[in-house]
Amino acid sequence: MKAKDDLITLSDYVFGRTRTRLAGLTDPEYFWEPVAGCWSVRLRQDDVAVVDWEPHPEASPITTIAWRLWHLVFNYGQGRNEQWLLGSDDGEGDRRCAPRPTAAAALVALDEANDWWAGVLSQLKEDDLSAPLGPGAGPYADNSKASYVLHQLDEMIHHGAELGVLRDLYTARFPREG
Repeated sequence: MKAKDDLITLSDYVFGRTRTRLAGLTDPEYFWEPVAGCWSVRLRQDDVAVVDWEPHPEASPITTIAWRLWHLVFNYGQGRNEQWLLGSDDGEGDRRCAPRPTAAAALVALDEANDWWAGVLSQLKEDDLSAPLGPGAGPYADNSKASYVLHQLDEMIHHGAELGVLRDLYTARFPREG
């Protein structure tokens, strides 16, 4: 098996594990704030979803499932994945990564972002894995494409685990009947 195949296999496994943990996600879980001051996805009066965000906060806040799921969609679906790995851009990153107003819509967005990510990975050539990301990647220009894929997989793994923990906490706090 080649390195690219290993990366695709790991990506598929990580997504499947995370997606299984999110089965049956409800809106009350999605928006549940385990502590005061959580970052979340919030609905404006016009029902447009917006995300709490501040670049590089002094202290990382606790986040809701909604926020964490938005962040995971962003990791899978951001335009820079395609830009840095393939040198192209479908121009859909902002739409793909927008926060969603319901748990069901967020799960659809996660599925779509993963499908797009899988497509990017499938187009990557084995020989390109050792190539540098290039000037478009700013301070990461000299890093290899393989290191970037591994970074993205690390993001997907630990954010997926965080989602699982938040669901466990919700279930412990609000046991399901039945």
